[in-house]
Amino acid sequence: MGFEKISNVSLTDLFVQQIENMILSGELEVGEQLPPARELSIQMGVSRPVISAGLIELEKLGFVEIIPRKGAFVCDYRRKGTVETLVAIMRYNGGAMRKNEVISLLQVREALECLTVQLVIEHTTKEEMKSLEKILNEIHENDSSDKIANIIFKFHHELAVLSKNMLLPLLYHSFKPESLYLWKMSCRRLGGKQLIDVKLTLLEALIAKDLDKALSLTRKSVDVALKEIREYIS
Repeated sequence: MGFEKISNVSLTDLFVQQIENMILSGELEVGEQLPPARELSIQMGVSRPVISAGLIELEKLGFVEIIPRKGAFVCDYRRKGTVETLVAIMRYNGGAMRKNEVISLLQVREALECLTVQLVIEHTTKEEMKSLEKILNEIHENDSSDKIANIIFKFHHELAVLSKNMLLPLLYHSFKPESLYLWKMSCRRLGGKQLIDVKLTLLEALIAKDLDKALSLTRKSVDVALKEIREYIS
């Protein structure tokens, strides 16, 4: 058994996190120009290469835009960001997602899962679907919400694989931390038994090639979660 060496967070990572926090908190506003690298280097006590590398990383994340001969400007991460941007936002919130982020992710999840079940019904055999039943059988009555969430994620990722669409498994796996967060919420809200019963009913609909029922179950599951989130906000 090998263990990875524990290393300190780099100065570049610390710089990136500080600028991220200032943007997400509103201290730095969209369109605002950051000080020149030389000035940032002096103010923050790090070398200019650290600043330059950090700004390049922030641009990749969609937080800033570097304009040659003009400087670095805060940009709207909703327009420029990626999945990594969402991870940065969650890191800023201590690993928790704000309500509007939960709603957005649930809406995306509904679209992806509806497409997935449709493709599974069209292209997957009953024999291939046995892998789904095997995954659900891994859940036991006294399992923790963490374990149940991981198994439910595994179930839906396997569904994406069985869809035979090349991108769906990759997309679903890209949202793993966020998906686990939502499944844990569902498990605490509904209880592990009810959550697994919903998945077993979905599996029965898939095996029966009942697209209407499979889509209805998928949409209902997301709609219930959306309703509860919106009621909580109001």
